[in-house]
Amino acid sequence: MTSSAGKYIVRYAPETGQYQTENSTVRVGARSIDGNVSSTGYGLVVHGFITKDGSFEDYSFLISNADSGKYRIVLHKGGKETTVVEPTTSTTIRTGTSPNQLEVRIRDLKMDFYINGQFVTSIVDEANFRKGLVGFYDSGPGEVAFDDLEISK
Repeated sequence: MTSSAGKYIVRYAPETGQYQTENSTVRVGARSIDGNVSSTGYGLVVHGFITKDGSFEDYSFLISNADSGKYRIVLHKGGKETTVVEPTTSTTIRTGTSPNQLEVRIRDLKMDFYINGQFVTSIVDEANFRKGLVGFYDSGPGEVAFDDLEISK
């Protein structure tokens, strides 16, 4: 997946039951192919859907592969991206081209976030999305690979 510099791209899975994130654990491997530092991060999207006007609605769990790895969580709603968890440095993030496993455990309105098997934070689904599709997010300029997607109920 590649985005233009200064922009971001979100891709949702096909609209079938197997890609729904309601009350599930969602896990994926993600890594920068070329080691370029993503402008605002790349990562895993949960509770994703597209509104009638074409806007994205979701929560995105993003990491930066810079020398001091950081994660953040954003909400897409009403055509806007809002920061839910500010960029936070975490030693659990592997930098450069090393792969990271991102995981979100969703139970009702509570979401727990893990990086490489280590708990990093929790939030409450204030937007009350509760369900939607899994997806991926990239903010360029480099190429990002995602693999080994798992969704368990």
